[in-house]
Amino acid sequence: MTSQDYNEYLTPEEACAILGVSRRTLERYADSGRIRKYRRGIRNIFFKRSEVEKLRSNLTEIRPEDDDE
Repeated sequence: MTSQDYNEYLTPEEACAILGVSRRTLERYADSGRIRKYRRGIRNIFFKRSEVEKLRSNLTEIRPEDDDE
């Protein structure tokens, strides 16, 4: 991976932090096709930053913040 790739791809932990979900939920999103996971080798899994941001905006529309509570 080049240094540019590191800016474009996120680790599962980074993706979870952006989405505000657990690792298991992120795995379910990937298994159901809501987000694509990319592999480098057998164990290294990454997510595209642009796809994580897109999913985050979709989740925000579905699950708006509860500001009035």
